[in-house]
Amino acid sequence: MKALPPSLARRCRFRAELHVPLVAGRARIGWLRPELAARLANWPKVFQSSAEAVRLLDHGGLDPVVQELAREGFIPGWRNERYRIAGLFDIERAAARPFGLATQAVHVNATVGETMWLARRSPSKPTDPGMLDNLVGGGIGATLSVDETLVKEAWEEAGIPALLARRASAGGTVELLREVAEGVQSELIHVYDLELPADFAPANQDGEVAEFRLVPLAEARRLIDETDELTVDAALVALDYFNRRSARPGSASAAAGRAT
Repeated sequence: MKALPPSLARRCRFRAELHVPLVAGRARIGWLRPELAARLANWPKVFQSSAEAVRLLDHGGLDPVVQELAREGFIPGWRNERYRIAGLFDIERAAARPFGLATQAVHVNATVGETMWLARRSPSKPTDPGMLDNLVGGGIGATLSVDETLVKEAWEEAGIPALLARRASAGGTVELLREVAEGVQSELIHVYDLELPADFAPANQDGEVAEFRLVPLAEARRLIDETDELTVDAALVALDYFNRRSARPGSASAAAGRAT
């Protein structure tokens, strides 16, 4: 991806030296803040903990540890959803960021001609409440595929029927590794583009969206470049769309590039 706007680049910061690697076998699977890494030493049958790294010994023993950490406040916003991690184990979704575990998500750039739909997240959302988001976006649960997640989230978040959602075309992917309030967001986002009919009106089904906005593409780009109103995920996903769009033969940006 091209260089990020300064404000967005700041929100994407990650400093490995401030975190302790979480290891399973020979692979690093996450990043821990030092205080959580130290706390995990109290479960020696599940974790081998040191200042240099924390090694997961028994993923079968994770659930009671995660539940206790949630009671202690290390893991906020319990979801009652499961994520599959590194093909090894499932874990409560809310634990992904405190443990810095790599997750996957699907986001959709929904456009109507030269406009783009944005959704404002509900103020009750546990992450990024009240911020602007892509029209469709959600994490991939332990039992779902990318395509199944796209269809599920399209309906739940915007009332897009499955037949229409399946018209979405795959774009790029966005990789995130950044410090967040809960710990570390490590995520691979599968980006899709969907051109919606001009008469389509989004209708939220799950109570997680406060409002929808249809904005000119130039305004969407301004929001990314000049404000922090969009979530980091949404800004990066929309930027992926704009970068691919500008590279298309015949586009104004591509023509300008050839002229120089």
